This record gives sequence, structure tokens and C-alpha cells, in this order.
Amino acid sequence: MLFSSTSYPIWLLPVFVSCLAIYNILRLGRREKGLPPGPPTIPILGNAHQIPSTGLHLKLEEWGRKYGEIYSLKLGSATWIVLNSRRAVHDLVDKRATIYNDRVHDYNLQLATDGKIFAFEDANAKWRSQRKITSQNLSPRALDEKIAPIQEAEIGQLLYELLESPEEFSTHVRRATGSTISIVVYGQRGPSMENFWANYIYRVMDKLNPAMEAGSCPPVDQFPILRYIPERWAPWKTRCKEGREAMYGLYQEARELVETRRRNGDERNSIVDRLLSGTIKQDVKLDYHEFNCFLGTIAQAGADTTAHATLTNILMLTLHPEFQRRAQHEIDRVCGMRMPVWSDFHDLRYVNCIIKEGQRWHSVIPNGVVRRANREDWYDGFRIPKDSAIVLTAYSLHRNSYDQPNIYNPDRFIDHPKLAMDYAGSPDYMNRDKSPILSTYRPIEMMNCLANISCSHHYGYGSGRRICAGIHLAERAQWRMVAKILWAYNIEPAIDQATGEPQKLDPHAYVQGMLHGPLPFKVNFVPRSKEHEQIVKRDYEASKGFLQEWE
Repeated sequence: MLFSSTSYPIWLLPVFVSCLAIYNILRLGRREKGLPPGPPTIPILGNAHQIPSTGLHLKLEEWGRKYGEIYSLKLGSATWIVLNSRRAVHDLVDKRATIYNDRVHDYNLQLATDGKIFAFEDANAKWRSQRKITSQNLSPRALDEKIAPIQEAEIGQLLYELLESPEEFSTHVRRATGSTISIVVYGQRGPSMENFWANYIYRVMDKLNPAMEAGSCPPVDQFPILRYIPERWAPWKTRCKEGREAMYGLYQEARELVETRRRNGDERNSIVDRLLSGTIKQDVKLDYHEFNCFLGTIAQAGADTTAHATLTNILMLTLHPEFQRRAQHEIDRVCGMRMPVWSDFHDLRYVNCIIKEGQRWHSVIPNGVVRRANREDWYDGFRIPKDSAIVLTAYSLHRNSYDQPNIYNPDRFIDHPKLAMDYAGSPDYMNRDKSPILSTYRPIEMMNCLANISCSHHYGYGSGRRICAGIHLAERAQWRMVAKILWAYNIEPAIDQATGEPQKLDPHAYVQGMLHGPLPFKVNFVPRSKEHEQIVKRDYEASKGFLQEWE
């Protein structure tokens, strides 16, 4: 009999078991045969020791330049597959959506959100129900027929606020985006940043954002023993807990304020009112906290992301006044002494170029929202294991798909006048600029060739079936804000009081987290003329009555 006392010494069995365990442990972190290439690994950790706590987008771009259009990282037993080319994104995320539509299962994300944020859920029936409601209520038709007057009025107040206190422009932008989406979702507006309906979204994200950045928490799923570390020695657990408490508390407060209003007989035309009254049907019923977080997620996605993107546009236009002048020349030619409106979109093509280039320069979610392969797959001869994390890094894609990517230049989009969704939904992922011979290139050669191609679509809103459901709202909001600000103001660097010289601005200084936005910076908004100033004031006065009905 195997390992009997008559054939082998009895002590050999525990030695054998121990050696086998050590062997398996040491194999952790190794890149298995068939995986895409990637940076060298070390036993057990794999590449975990190389994942920075902040600035992961820069590290992924660095690795992408070295390892090509698809590469892999190992974090213990887990595998990350990083998609670093348009072709790979199109072939996998777009064409094989049934495999890559789910989200990665992440202990820290679950700890921070309690699984209540539908953007992080698998593509199940509950997710499809919430996605359907969001898409229907933020469709182009709904936006242009119902939400357009709200956006116009809130941005009218923004222009007036820039006139009265231009030094607080960042606050004014955030108020405008927060108040607009609060009207759409909750039927309530925030007339000032001190008002709950203008600031609650940002208060939630100030807590959640640091907890959700990839790299800010250790890889607990890959090294499960880490979940047993007491919170006093695990600051990431505290961050996650604070984020969850802020999310639950503030989203519940929003729900309670709405229900108090409704009990007083004040029912409004908003998503929450129509859900509570049954006008909007839920295919899958949500529990109390799921319902609150669903509404809060829509509001957050419609406020914080748009504010960050708009502040990027303001920062880059200040650094490049030549592009301001070009847009203003077009605006003056089309609009004269009236403010731009959405119906001017096709005539004000350069404003659209500015929006696209801002998204390309530094996307609000530079590493995307990580997906998961729900079954094993193969691509270009490389194995993609089941449950691999699929990373679509917008920052890298925006650097490797354009000529002179580190130069801000809206001109690169001049021949692509449509909205982002028109290009995102096209099966021709290179917009017919792709040379047939590229498909025969090796990864590094392909990346070098792609750098000389002008592409029309950025990845700021993601890709495939899980592309941002608020894409139409975001584009309209950004376009309106940039067009109207450039119509009314010249954006200039602030003057250093000590030297009398313009203050220097850093185009790469960004808040780190899951969402990125420029760090605080100072600029001046100078009215283009007294007549522009008077029109801004008259427009604001005319919109006051309309806005008050949402207070």
C-alpha cells in the first residue's frame, strides 16, 4: 500500500505534502503559458509590488509602450488583461460582448459600495432594468424635449456667477452640473453650493473616490488573508467604510427630502417621482437602499464627471488661447450677439473639437471601469483565462492612437464633426483610416503605425454595450458650457500679485482617484464686451422664474 509503514518511512508523507504546498505557493504570481506578454513577475506577488497606489494610468501607459496592444499582469493567482489598442477593444469588448460585459469581483469595491452601484454590477437582469430606465430618461429625445431648458437655465446662472465671482469658477461649474442632474433625478435644484441639492453628490464622491482608485487598496481578492487584518491596521478599510457610510447616508437623505415634498402634495416631473408613482415601471424591483443608490448613481454620473471634464476644457483653453480665438471666431460668425444654443451644434464644429480633445487629453475615468471575462477566451494566439480582469485604459488608448499625443490640439478632430456616440457605435473602429496591412504587424510595430493615424473616437465614455448611459447628457452639457462661456468671456491666466506675471498652470496636475479632474487652479474670466455682459445679466433674470419652480 502506498506510503505504508513497511515500504516508506512515515515521515515522508508530511514532507511530501509540505513540499507540494510550498511549490504551489511559489507558483503564485507566475505568468502562465499562453498569456499575453507583460512585465517580469516575482514569486507569490507577481506584479502586485509594481502597482502604484496612485497614478496607475501612467504606469499602464508605460507598460503599454513596451508590451504592445494586449498585455497581462499577475497579482497573485489573478490575471489582468490590459487592452491597449483600438483593434483589441473592438474585437473583444465590442464584438464579444457576451464574454466581456460583466464586472470584476472586487472585495474592496464591495466594501465601499455594498454592491449597490449598478455601474459595477454584472450584466444581469437587475443591471439591465436599471440601465433601461437610465437610457430611456437620458435619451436624445428626452434631453432635447424636456431637459434642454433646464440645462440652458442652469448654465445661464453659471455665466452670471462667473461675472459676479469669477475666482470661484470651479465651484460654479460644479453647482451647475450638480443642480441640473438633481432636477432631472429628484425634481430639486441647488441655487447655491451651500444647498444640499448642489453639494450632496460631491460629498459622496469625496469619500468614495479615494477608496475606488485601482491601486489604492491591496489586492485582497488575490491574497484573501488580507481581509482579516483589523481595520486599525488597514487604512484602506476605513476609506471604504467612510465611502459606504457617506453613500448610504446622503442618498437616503435625498430620498427622505423627496418623500417629504410628495407628502405635502408637491409631485414633480422627475425620475424619482415617476418611479414612486409607478409611471416608470421597474422590470426588477429594487430594495430600499438599492433604489436610493440607483438614483444617486445617476446623479453622480451626471454631475461629477461632467464638472471634471469641463474644468479640463477651461484649463487647456487657458493654456492655449489660440484655440479660444478660433472657437470664438466661429461662434461670432454663427451667433453674433446671441448666445449659442444646441441647434447651432452642426455650425459650431470647433466647439465639438474642443470637447473631444478635452476627453482625449485626460479622461475623467482614465483606467475605465474594470470588466471580467466570464469564460475562457483566446485572442491573437493569447489565452485569456476565465475571471480575468479586463482593463480598458482610456488614457493609454488616447496616447497611442494619435499623432503627437502629448500636444493639446483640437484640430485633430476637425474632420469628425459628429457626436461621440455616432463614432463609438460604428463597426469601423479606425474610421476607415486603417491600412489593411496593419493586421499583419506584430504588436509593437502596429502601435508605432497607429500613432500616425488620426482617429475620430475617444474612449472617455467606455466602449461596447456598457458604454456610459449618460453619454448624450454629458456631451450636451459640456458643449453648452464651453460654447456659452467662450461666447461671453475670454479665459485668461490669473496674475501673480507678487510678480505681476501670469501664474503658471500645470496641464498634468490632476486629482487622483477613480475619477480624475484638475487640481485647483486660478484663471480669470474677462467679459468680451459690455454688451456681452448685459446679455448675460438679462438672460439670468429671465430664467429666474423658471428655475424657482424646482426649489
